[in-house]
Amino acid sequence: MSVDPVRRRAWTCLISLDQGNALEDALAGADADLADDRDRRFLGELVRGAVQWQGRYDHLIARFSRRSRAPRGEIRAVLRLGLHQLLACDRVPTYAAVDQSVHLARAVGGGKVAPYVNGLLHAVARELERAGGTVEGLRPLFPDPGREPVAHLAAWHSHPAWLIERWIERFGSEGTEQLCAHDNRRPPVTCRVTPPASPVTVRARLEEAGIATRRSGIAARALILEHPLPRADLRNMLARETSLIVQDEAVQAATDFLCAGVRGPALDQCAAPGGKTLRLREELGEDALLIAMDVDRPRLGLLTGTAVRTGRGPDGLVTADGRRAPFADGSFETILLDGPCSGTGVLRRHPDGRWRVGPGHLSRSATRLAALAREAIRLLRPGGRLLYGTCSLEPEENEGVVDKLLAEYPDLVPATEDAAAADTWRRNWLPHRDGADGFFAARLRRRKERA
Repeated sequence: MSVDPVRRRAWTCLISLDQGNALEDALAGADADLADDRDRRFLGELVRGAVQWQGRYDHLIARFSRRSRAPRGEIRAVLRLGLHQLLACDRVPTYAAVDQSVHLARAVGGGKVAPYVNGLLHAVARELERAGGTVEGLRPLFPDPGREPVAHLAAWHSHPAWLIERWIERFGSEGTEQLCAHDNRRPPVTCRVTPPASPVTVRARLEEAGIATRRSGIAARALILEHPLPRADLRNMLARETSLIVQDEAVQAATDFLCAGVRGPALDQCAAPGGKTLRLREELGEDALLIAMDVDRPRLGLLTGTAVRTGRGPDGLVTADGRRAPFADGSFETILLDGPCSGTGVLRRHPDGRWRVGPGHLSRSATRLAALAREAIRLLRPGGRLLYGTCSLEPEENEGVVDKLLAEYPDLVPATEDAAAADTWRRNWLPHRDGADGFFAARLRRRKERA
């Protein structure tokens, strides 16, 4: 039996991730010439699954390995793929998962490692059978949650231990387990119905086309697809329904909160891919100036495509680093800063993010976000508003940055009449509480006169 080319491509993707490449980039290169949509879906399932459950699979590798040393990277990737097929791919028979993994191990590591891979995967398969064929039956093989809560959650729910420790301090063990479980669920496709289209009318048309949706409990214009669509079908849906943009319901709710009542001229400081830019345009109207800026020119191209399809967008696009914006002091009445962050609120969408971020990342990210915010304050007119947001759950990138700015700039204040009511000027959306992505948003205002 030869190695299945899809499984070989999946292995190549995992090696690419080990070398520092992003998951989406690795997958885009690997499935570009796959003609069969089933092959593309299988490739995506193998790679995303092996990455998402990496912590769980590595625990099983250590538990069942008869070697004192951990397998080297290329064989560890083979084992992760094999374990994912055994434990999570119902349509892959056990014999196929094991045999293909053995052939792949021989192809990438030589004949000496094939018996090792064969023995380890057969051992896990036997244990799975003894557990009644359910992954849940393997829980006793993992650290005891009562004695080792961090180790248990890290291994069973496949998250880095340092992040588990942080979350337990803030959300407790039960809340952290709910958060981790949320991260490991497949996110639905959620769309925003942009005005003047009606969510009721658009939903009815989608139903007629055989696309079932449900309404959101936290975002008035959100439609959540009940079932995933192949990429081609999703593209066709968006081409027919030009009022739709793909955007998570928590992001929609947060952007509604941030943008309420804003005035131009306005700047979206880190604009790509552009969903929030369109929301700014809705609130500002067509007469106010709106500039979209981003350091990544190709990602600005995504904004252009969305603007063309929906028929609305910014008045100008600028490619520049948001920390060194090419505008004069006091140029804007409104600035939206949704800055680059750790992304711990969107780990269900980016499973590689949990392994790409380390403890030191948070302080570096907070420093970068503060630098972006200081530049925004320079560009802000007296009386103008700074709308700050991140898709992070971490205080260093959220409240920490905002509180530091308020202490540093006497003429910067919470944008509310009642500063004691925290949720009137800043809010958190938590995945395990709100059932959506995680997001933080704060509305700040620059005084018209210096304090």
